Amino acid sequence: MNDEDQKPGVVIDVTPEPEAAEAEASTSPPPPDDKADAKPAKGSPLPLALALLALIAVGATGAWGYQAWTKLQADLAGINARLQETHSRQQQLQQSLATASSSLRAQEGALGEQRDVLAKQRTAVDEARAAFQRQEQKLADENLRMQEREAELRAAVADVHRRVGRSGTQWMVAEAEYLLRIASDRLILARDTGAAITALQLADQRLRDTKDPGWAGVREQIARDMARLSAFEAPDSAGLSARLSALIGQIPQLKIANATIGAERTLPEAVERQPGERSWETLINDVWAGFKDSVRIRERDKPVQAMLAPEHQFFLYENLKLHLEAARLALARDDQTMFRDNLGIAADWLGEYFDPSDGTASAMREAVNAMLKIEIRPEVPDVSQSLRALQVRQKLMLEVASSETETQ
Repeated sequence: MNDEDQKPGVVIDVTPEPEAAEAEASTSPPPPDDKADAKPAKGSPLPLALALLALIAVGATGAWGYQAWTKLQADLAGINARLQETHSRQQQLQQSLATASSSLRAQEGALGEQRDVLAKQRTAVDEARAAFQRQEQKLADENLRMQEREAELRAAVADVHRRVGRSGTQWMVAEAEYLLRIASDRLILARDTGAAITALQLADQRLRDTKDPGWAGVREQIARDMARLSAFEAPDSAGLSARLSALIGQIPQLKIANATIGAERTLPEAVERQPGERSWETLINDVWAGFKDSVRIRERDKPVQAMLAPEHQFFLYENLKLHLEAARLALARDDQTMFRDNLGIAADWLGEYFDPSDGTASAMREAVNAMLKIEIRPEVPDVSQSLRALQVRQKLMLEVASSETETQ
């Protein structure tokens, strides 16, 4: 900052010195008036002191003003910095407010979706409640029908009691007879040995509960029938069906024996000759090599069979599958004749039309031959002797009772 710059609030008043004034007066022409002869007054030190004091005051005031201006600039810079910081904080607050607003909108959207889901769930709950009420009504109706059916059964049982007799022994014997009939029917109709054994055991328990030693012969016959049924082994139809299914899956891996005659031979590599190497001898050799490649002579110790065309090969595979599937059907129907016929044809075809050196064909043929020995419908034991013994015992008891009544 220069000294010539104006200081704010400072007025400089400089009074010319008396000597300078006198010099100006002496150099200037004398006035034309009559007072030109008057003498100037002597100079006084008071104005000079006042001027010095004024200069000192001006310097002090300038220094104080400069300090005040510097301080003011620093304060203005601090105020600007605080304004900028406040502005940046305001922007951050605005960004935070925008983020919070977007989050609030997202939360409102999620809350709306949750309200929709809750409304759907309430609708589903209402529907489930209505379905439950309908099911409860159905159960109540079914319970009512069961009660009615129970009443009918009780009436039927009471009628059976009236017909059979009030004696508990007679009722137990009737139950044993019914169970023996069930055992015989299950064996004849369904070949169900498990159900037959269970029915025989229950019949034996009913006769034991009568505590009548007269049923000992019938119980012995029941024990013999149960022993025969326990020794009877039913064929594993499910296992045989699974084995046949596995054999059917291996059919595409078989190799046909008559698809080609002998092993294929690779052709010799052609020899490239230079034009200068061509001669009658090389021409004869080339013709002979071509003739050998065209005609093949093989020796066979067995008669040659006709080769199968590709379409016939496809039908051979499919027909073999059909015979094995027919064997599975016969297994399900317990048809022993059909089962053996189809397996026999499959075994013959595996040995005739397919390569015997192939391990898959040999294994399949062995499996088919093993299944040919299985009896899929063996004869089940006859348990009708127990029922006959029971009926003979009942007839004897009726005759004895009738004779006693006649004698009385």
